[in-house]
Amino acid sequence: MDVQEERGLKFSKQINLSPIVIKEQGSGMKPFREVRPLFTELFDGISDGRVKNVWIDEGTRLTRYDIDQTFIHLEMKQQKVNLYEGMTSSPKKWDFITDLVDTIITKVNQNQIQKQVRKSIRSKRKLFQDGYYMKGDPPFGYKLVNKRLELHEEHSEWVKKIYEWYDDGKSTVWIRRELFNNEVPPPRGENGDWFPLQTINNILRNKNYIGIDVYGDLTNSCPPIIEKDHFRSVGKKLKTKSGRSIETKHDFLLRGIIKCSDGTPMSCLGQKKSRKNPLYSCGHKQRKYKNRKVDFDCPIIRSLRTELMDEYVWDKLVYTLSQSHIIKETTKKEMIGKNSSYTKRSFNNKLKKLNKKMVELDDNRLELEKRFYTNQIDKKRFDILINSIEDTENDLMSEIQTNQMKLDSLDYKSKWVNWLDVHFSRMDEIREITNFEKKRGIIHHYIHEIIVLDYNEETKQHTLSIKFRFPLYDDEFEWLKNKDGSYKLDRYGRRRYNIQDGETEMTNPFTLQYLLNRNTFSKISGLVHITPPENS
Repeated sequence: MDVQEERGLKFSKQINLSPIVIKEQGSGMKPFREVRPLFTELFDGISDGRVKNVWIDEGTRLTRYDIDQTFIHLEMKQQKVNLYEGMTSSPKKWDFITDLVDTIITKVNQNQIQKQVRKSIRSKRKLFQDGYYMKGDPPFGYKLVNKRLELHEEHSEWVKKIYEWYDDGKSTVWIRRELFNNEVPPPRGENGDWFPLQTINNILRNKNYIGIDVYGDLTNSCPPIIEKDHFRSVGKKLKTKSGRSIETKHDFLLRGIIKCSDGTPMSCLGQKKSRKNPLYSCGHKQRKYKNRKVDFDCPIIRSLRTELMDEYVWDKLVYTLSQSHIIKETTKKEMIGKNSSYTKRSFNNKLKKLNKKMVELDDNRLELEKRFYTNQIDKKRFDILINSIEDTENDLMSEIQTNQMKLDSLDYKSKWVNWLDVHFSRMDEIREITNFEKKRGIIHHYIHEIIVLDYNEETKQHTLSIKFRFPLYDDEFEWLKNKDGSYKLDRYGRRRYNIQDGETEMTNPFTLQYLLNRNTFSKISGLVHITPPENS
């Protein structure tokens, strides 16, 4: 990308244009609105008539997706955009022959990339079978030597202690405290950071520690840290100690917010002998079955499988949050803030106080769990109190992270702090949440309601309208300019900008496939609408 940027700047100088450089990694084999937010902004500028000149190093830099290629070229042609390619000073001609040749080239490139992907998968499977570790960063307790797992001398001993402690009846909260007191850094963390409880749970379930490495459907061996009998013993305790885990068999992630087209909440139907999968079903239909009066002829004649619908809504929400400029700006202000008069000593003292509060919070949690497991408190009251502790814990962890970031930023002062890494790290953490109540809480916080508008018999698809509580989707990022067209700068020489609320309505080109292919989504423009609620 650096070479392309250099060539683009050189070309801009040759034809006397002021360049705005967009560098972005994202699959060119997928619809750009899914995976390329910066290119999406550029394309919006083209559609709005604000962008009239575009330079790319070669054709595949625009897209490798044949449907997008036709769509992009048509929009550029309609908006009379000059598309420059390579070092050719003449823009592309928008005629039939050019479009035909470009389409053929794009399809050839698609096929080439697909072959490369298949070759890459085969290569990775072969490397895994040869003993290489193919899943990114090594698990806690290991290190990578020549891309093979080897024991980390210090961390592997802590893995043994984690298993011993848990097998002896210590809770994950107690274990986390002990790791913190001994300054054992979590994966991707530093000394003094707190281990997330989910990370400890993952360690207690990871088969790598008994010498089994899994990659897809392949199995390989690796250096063991834990005896198999010890691993099985811990596994049994994990099952029996799920005292406060919430059974989701008869509960539903979207209960209360998924509705028929008239706004009536859909019925949530659990699994039974005559029903293989839990369903979100038309509430009118269920009332009709019970011989109750029904005044509305609902178009929803097919129910929706809950696991597919839940996964779709969750993925769409996390993606929306990760791409929202408003959310990014909130993270940036939180991490960087205004110029602070605080010293390193002030932040260090603040961090000590926050860590002390975390220790006190862990004490409260341990006492609460002790009372619960000895039947001194009922489950309902326990869940309420433990959820309150978790909310406070999340606030403290966030405040610790913020103060640590500000402490680090004092070393850089006028330099740009990489707050985007924090933002996307948070989104990854949200995406990996498995706790049912936490996921439902996040969904209900951001989503007002989901309206199932109709069902298409021909395509076997539902039409959905997801309404957010906040105008986060497709919010706009705008550079501020002076009257002469130059960019406004802050005192550090960085460009100033504004963030505008998202549009009141957007059309999303994805809709849930229910009967044709239960594990994918199909691209049918205009079938799924995501909107904020009225008067929000």
